[in-house]
Amino acid sequence: MGEVSLSSIRSAADRLRGAARLTPLLDGGELSRETGCEIRLKMESMQRSGSFKFRGASNAVALLPESTATRGVVTHSSGNHALALALAARTRGFPCTVVMPRDAPASKRRAVEAAGAAIITCEPTMQAREATLAGAVVVPPFDHVDVISGQGTIGLEILEQWPEVQAVVVPVGGGGLVGGIATALKACRPEVAVIGAEPQAVDDAARSRTSGIRQPPTNATTLADGLRAGIGALTFPILRDRVDHVLTVDEPEIAAWMRFTFERLKLVIEASAAVGVAAATGPAFRSLAREAGWRRVAIVICGGNVDLDRLPWT
Repeated sequence: MGEVSLSSIRSAADRLRGAARLTPLLDGGELSRETGCEIRLKMESMQRSGSFKFRGASNAVALLPESTATRGVVTHSSGNHALALALAARTRGFPCTVVMPRDAPASKRRAVEAAGAAIITCEPTMQAREATLAGAVVVPPFDHVDVISGQGTIGLEILEQWPEVQAVVVPVGGGGLVGGIATALKACRPEVAVIGAEPQAVDDAARSRTSGIRQPPTNATTLADGLRAGIGALTFPILRDRVDHVLTVDEPEIAAWMRFTFERLKLVIEASAAVGVAAATGPAFRSLAREAGWRRVAIVICGGNVDLDRLPWT
């Protein structure tokens, strides 16, 4: 399968040209005043499918042989990877099946079905998801070299759009996003800090990085449902070796900064994206920024697929 490298990420960037969108890096507005840093937002919520997941899914599907059309592709996902894979598979004419936890947001289920995928429902645990897929050929949501490499193209774009960036804050679930971005950034500009952001309720990435040993997920619930996956076998070494810090935020902070972004910045973001905003505005990040002298900080807004019937402040 190879390994995630600058070369694999650059190849993914070539492959995705014309398929994935070059998402904007927006002025963070009031977030800059809140943090004391110049904040810019990498708007993967404006990516095709509404999240960064389209990059990794498209890269992986593009590399599959034409014979896949007879068997199709399958994955487990709470929504964003499912939608991304369904769209990528449809582009190549491949059937797509998704195993989705029963408590996944209704809006994400509807979007996946509209993209042409068949949905199989399971219990909302990683063990249940993986057991349901036993024996199937899977395009996983994060723990796959081609998927991670696709996500790494975001790191290349940030450097092209803002060469002066000093730190990048990235939400962490299974680790594919932060792993790809960290690989790209550290290969091109090793002095740029990579900061993972994670809900306290599902803090296996923080615990794994602190201990140096991959820790199991908690299976707890969080507003940031897209970040509930445990850190992967492939993504853990990248997290350990290339990510500088992992910060955690609590559920009230996630809800508050999601609402702030809606109301003050006029941007629709999902709770998983709000985790990065909450981390970048918190005291732990401010202390790190003062110590390291970071003044120019990018936050990856990983997705904008929001169930408007389940907003955390209604």
